[in-house]
Amino acid sequence: MKTFGKMPDDPFYEDINPYLKVWLYESWLHEKEQESESLRNQAIFIGSFSNPEMAQKIIKIESPDYKATDLDETSKMIHEQILEEEETKNPGRNRRKKKKRRVVE
Repeated sequence: MKTFGKMPDDPFYEDINPYLKVWLYESWLHEKEQESESLRNQAIFIGSFSNPEMAQKIIKIESPDYKATDLDETSKMIHEQILEEEETKNPGRNRRKKKKRRVVE
């Protein structure tokens, strides 16, 4: 209503392009998220005067000092290390013996 200046019962909204409708909704949602984030940051800032430790904890929860970027590659490396350690502890244990098969007629 703010964008087009028309009342909600106007037939214009029924005949609007669906892509335009989605784009308008997404832009409205983005504005609301930005407003919410701004109010949250303002509340943390005001609260930091009375309890700076808690404000620091809240900020650290959102943006930690460390971040895992290559989780798949790291998990593969750890898996390989575990397999190597098991092989050194128990050599030959992980190998399976082949059984001879008998042909039944």
